[in-house]
Amino acid sequence: MSDSPSVGLLGLGALGEIFCGHLARAFPRPRVFDLDGAKVARAGQRDGAIATASARELAADCDVVVVSLPDPAAVTAALTGDDGLLAGARRGAVVLDTSTVSPQASRAMHAAAATRGVDYLDAPVSGGEPFQTGVDGARAATMTFMVGGDADAFERARPVMETLGRFWFLLGPSGSGSAVKLISNLCAGIHALVAAEAFTLGAACGFSPERLLEVFEHTDAKSFFMTDYVAPRVARGDVAPGFTVDLQLKDHRLAAELGHEHRVPLPLNALASDTWQRLRAAGRGGNDVTDAVFFSAEQARRPLGGRPAPTGHAPGRGDGSPPR
Repeated sequence: MSDSPSVGLLGLGALGEIFCGHLARAFPRPRVFDLDGAKVARAGQRDGAIATASARELAADCDVVVVSLPDPAAVTAALTGDDGLLAGARRGAVVLDTSTVSPQASRAMHAAAATRGVDYLDAPVSGGEPFQTGVDGARAATMTFMVGGDADAFERARPVMETLGRFWFLLGPSGSGSAVKLISNLCAGIHALVAAEAFTLGAACGFSPERLLEVFEHTDAKSFFMTDYVAPRVARGDVAPGFTVDLQLKDHRLAAELGHEHRVPLPLNALASDTWQRLRAAGRGGNDVTDAVFFSAEQARRPLGGRPAPTGHAPGRGDGSPPR
């Protein structure tokens, strides 16, 4: 591999589109593919990326391929299908998979890649810095990589991680990065619901979120997620993602599977899953997790007082059912 690796990007979703811009500035003309052809065309026009017709074609000339997909099924299909990434990847290439999937799925992809002489790293990401979580962290290139896999592949992928983020941790064998990411998102999902309950009870007692936060800055109630992510969005009435309710629910379900595998009871995770499911059933799955605050206040019939109307609501059918 040369000092400047040839790089590809598979997946142009909320994070992938941002990653594409960073990669294009650091590496000559990254190759890109997504099932949405319009996104591929936009990446070519905006970032000078090379459009490819399939994941297989994308992988053919790449030293490192960044993968950014929504769930285990999408990752499996994109990597192992007849036109998948592994069908075209050359020996010695590194797959840096930033998707949040189960450790089992990561280990399966690692094994499938190994049969073709390809290195696979499960490397899910998180925002990494105050005020820069989710897509904000991606834009600021402050992401934290939680990585499972081989040390040599980790070093070969380091130039790409340095372009997209600020912190990277090699945590152990394949599946380790995915496990730590699920634990991290379990915490984040519960933190969001703690903020929702606190702000709703505060409203019932006559206190605004801002007033509570003035106090919480100097008490044990303070948390990064409450002060730096939830509170600014609540102040703006902004529930545009961000990180969606649907994705948060998916990660709690994956965390539940991980707990079951290791025989670890996760009662708070179960309660959190139920709440996120209720938001999704109300047609709010496409909203940012911050919408839990507004949802909680609405359920308690305790408006937050002076909050602007939330923006970015996902369309529902008006009957409490999720959009299809």
